[in-house]
Amino acid sequence: MSTTDLNRLLLNLIRKGTVIAVDHDAELCRVECGELQTNWIHWLSLAAGETRDWNPPTVGEQVLVLAPGGEMADGVALRGISSQDNPAPSHKPSAHTRVYPDGALVEYDHEAHALVAKLPAGATVFLEAPGSVTVKTDTATVEANQVTVKADSITLDAPTTTCTGALSVKGGISGGAGAKVAGSVEADVDVKAGGISLSKHTHQETGSKTGAPQ
Repeated sequence: MSTTDLNRLLLNLIRKGTVIAVDHDAELCRVECGELQTNWIHWLSLAAGETRDWNPPTVGEQVLVLAPGGEMADGVALRGISSQDNPAPSHKPSAHTRVYPDGALVEYDHEAHALVAKLPAGATVFLEAPGSVTVKTDTATVEANQVTVKADSITLDAPTTTCTGALSVKGGISGGAGAKVAGSVEADVDVKAGGISLSKHTHQETGSKTGAPQ
């Protein structure tokens, strides 16, 4: 092997480049390293075993091409290098932050013990758990245009739960030690208290019962 070939292989061991194309079906990308462009190569994921991760690179993303033996055809793209076009989404030392192209943000700040998920207008959340869903907290506040949770049972374990909008219950309500409503209550059929019907009960009046409520 000539000195020229050896130097080429050494230079190709690790190269910084920019993603110029992505083939999502084949799970391959092409990278431009200066004047050199790679063929289609794999990118490195966080996990690719029984636990698998899918987060493909995007065009313009900076990567390192790691080429075993200096052969670029066998290289893989190592992602995660911030750039001027794609800066870091946060500079908090205590935060783990991820942002998405549509503006969505998910962040956990371990110093503040705060998990934040912000979605853009029109975004939806769907959670399906065939067993059960349990939320345990000191207080719970739900403020949304629409929330959909599909499960056999859902438990909200909190001393107080606040819904800032209207609450519609299609399957009926049971249990509880009492209820207080600041406003009017309407029932299409009837309301019973202690087994006594509100719409059908009568009163005793001078030895005889009154007629049914009108």
